[in-house]
Amino acid sequence: MILGAVFQLLGTTAVIYLILMSAYFATGWLFYCNDPNRADKIQRGEALSPGKVRRDIRQSVRSLLSVSLMFSIGHVLYDRFHIGFAAWPTSIWSVALSLLLSMLAYDAWFYWMHRLIHAKPLYRKIHRWHHLSLPSVSWSNNSDTLLDNLFLQSYWMFAHLIIPIAPAVLLFNKLYDQISGVIGHSGVEHGGGMTWPPSPMISVTHHDQHHRFFNCNYATHFTLWDRLMGTLHHTHDAELKENLRQRRQESAPDNRCDA
Repeated sequence: MILGAVFQLLGTTAVIYLILMSAYFATGWLFYCNDPNRADKIQRGEALSPGKVRRDIRQSVRSLLSVSLMFSIGHVLYDRFHIGFAAWPTSIWSVALSLLLSMLAYDAWFYWMHRLIHAKPLYRKIHRWHHLSLPSVSWSNNSDTLLDNLFLQSYWMFAHLIIPIAPAVLLFNKLYDQISGVIGHSGVEHGGGMTWPPSPMISVTHHDQHHRFFNCNYATHFTLWDRLMGTLHHTHDAELKENLRQRRQESAPDNRCDA
């Protein structure tokens, strides 16, 4: 039984890693915007150096392996050992509700863990690496240390203990998190009307401000916790509206940017 669980863990990790790596490189390539002179670039000035871009990609390849392992541990515990809440019977409503609950749960997990590792005793050893890329680019999303992932990404190990969700729905949540995270680091506002305040959805501007101003905008899916706890940057709504207006004025036919 243990040997079977080990083989299942290794196989599941390989599949999840392939899925997340494919999403990382496909989304990263589409949304890589490193030209600081673009009219719609949020941060103007010096672009991220090619050396740091390569550093972020190398670290992300390692980081996504640990994320895949944590997701797979949770899956094997649920699937083989039946640890956690059984998923609701499959229906449109159960899928939609469990996905929403998972997004809310992960957003709360990420917000509080993110705030925790910004505290001085933890920041330098755990989270500083991720903030070394400034301005961030799409390749920066998964440039994290193993300890960083243990705080922020360990939700995927425990999700089945928190909510009744089918593994496929949880994987969809992780894919959404992966793709939206890469876009969120691109430095160009792509949110459109879906993020126009007072929408609770996270925008690129939201996370870009986090990298600029540091002690603000900690959430990952929604702005709810930041608004409730007073950690939303005071210029967020005004800057987001301006960035969205500016983006609408651009006539570029696609989101691809030359490296």
